[in-house]
Amino acid sequence: MRLRNKNWTKGYIEENKKHMINVEEKINAKDLFKKNQETYLEIGCGKGQFIIGQAMKSSNKNFIAMEKETTVIGVALKKAINTENFEFKNLLFLNKFAENLLDIFEANSLDGIFLNFSDPWPKSKHYKKRLTYIGFLEIYWNLLKDNGVIEIKTDNDNLYEFSLEQIQESKFKILYNTNDLYAQKDLLKDNIATEYEQRFHSMGKNINKIVIKKEV
Repeated sequence: MRLRNKNWTKGYIEENKKHMINVEEKINAKDLFKKNQETYLEIGCGKGQFIIGQAMKSSNKNFIAMEKETTVIGVALKKAINTENFEFKNLLFLNKFAENLLDIFEANSLDGIFLNFSDPWPKSKHYKKRLTYIGFLEIYWNLLKDNGVIEIKTDNDNLYEFSLEQIQESKFKILYNTNDLYAQKDLLKDNIATEYEQRFHSMGKNINKIVIKKEV
């Protein structure tokens, strides 16, 4: 998510660094939190609506909100801090690039990954930058525990089709996929919408979703 640079975010992040992950060496996600429970990573958390909602709904799980843009993660961090009745016990923020995941997390240390409305990189020459490219899927496979899952949502139909093609080449098993999430009432029961999702759905745009699993 692109936002204009906000000069206050760097200072705000520093003032609230207890909610940030400081990567000095490879980390096991379970060691980041006081409670030893399932840990989920959102890559590209945007303004934070989705991951804050997840953390509030599921106190029995831990969540990491990852975002490469300092301005964006600063906005998300402030939103979490200002969210009423949110105790911040199971959510941390990480200001890093997805390309560096193998340098950040130990293998088999995550229970799930969320890819919500990732940059589609529409130009064909940029296909390797898409977060559902087979190269990234292999990284996720390495980081996920057995039976770990990845949930993918996008408004971009081309990225949806590309993702399905890449998944077919991977070791992941598709649990389900739909090109119209909001037509599937059973899938909406526990759905938490992102800012992008709300906007595009209100405009009548279909929302695609794929859920895949690491089965060994």
